[in-house]
Amino acid sequence: MKNILLILTGGTMGMEASSDGRVDSSQFVSEIFHYVPELRKIANIDVSSPYTMDSSDVGVQQWMMLGKLIDDSMDDYDGFVVIHGTDTMSYTACALSYMLFNLPKPVILTGSQRPLAAIRTDARANLIQALELATKDITEVSLFFDNKLYRGNRTKKVSIDEFDAFASPNFPCLAIVGLNIEQRTRHRRPTGLFRLEPRFDERVLALKCFPSFRPKYWESLLDTDVAVVVLEAFGAGNLPMFDGELVSLIERFTQAGKLVVINSQTVEGECDLTLYENGQKALDAGAISAKDMTFEATIVKAMFLLGLYNGNVKRVRHYFHASIAGEISDPGSQSFL
Repeated sequence: MKNILLILTGGTMGMEASSDGRVDSSQFVSEIFHYVPELRKIANIDVSSPYTMDSSDVGVQQWMMLGKLIDDSMDDYDGFVVIHGTDTMSYTACALSYMLFNLPKPVILTGSQRPLAAIRTDARANLIQALELATKDITEVSLFFDNKLYRGNRTKKVSIDEFDAFASPNFPCLAIVGLNIEQRTRHRRPTGLFRLEPRFDERVLALKCFPSFRPKYWESLLDTDVAVVVLEAFGAGNLPMFDGELVSLIERFTQAGKLVVINSQTVEGECDLTLYENGQKALDAGAISAKDMTFEATIVKAMFLLGLYNGNVKRVRHYFHASIAGEISDPGSQSFL
């Protein structure tokens, strides 16, 4: 049998394991095998809990803890399953996919919309199937939810109420689990030696366009240490110009050594700044497009590249369209080193 490390970080799956609604890791470990004894038939399972918290509190420090735990355990296990809260699961999947470079074994994040102890729950099926998939030769960070295995850095949470809570807008599922495991897309393969790159720089800010917003409210950011601004535009990257006020602001950000990345509020499709005149003006002013990366992948990539290149914004700009872990469809001529 394969050896799998089950990593508990919190989330809805274990919420009823304590009277106050928080996840007590030691109590939840015993409940896992009480409610799902079949797990022992799938693999030899060890459980680790580096932290337990609401996923809305998870950030860079927790990402680095997870990355280090997986790195330290790589030689001892055949695969890893991370139980995680759904609200920020896609962000963590992105972070792990960037950190775990040339990943040689499966790392699968999963969670649930209802607790494991609930009578009508999705937790049991998600956990069983994620663990089974972790015994397979799937060498990338993925996310399993409601019978679908996704590339983790292509996902986003799309539903609060449905069991089918995640989507992969611009990339097909890796696999569908039914009576059989049906592979839909070839997974990534390592091209060199595995290494951990646990470096992030949090000097990233996201701003959202909306009709009649005032660019002047953002001017104060020029006097901060924010290094990358992710601007969520309309459609294919279209922006309101406000008589050139926004273009001028993008130029000033660029001249100040900051990077403006334009993403789309639209879920599906590619942000193409050359498609409309206003997008082209933003491009000419120094902005770059996030192409078809999700918002989550864009934000975490900005943090990761800033950390990797010690805050060198020119290098972040150069490598932003390179594919680190399959998070972007058209990496152009850049290759990530």
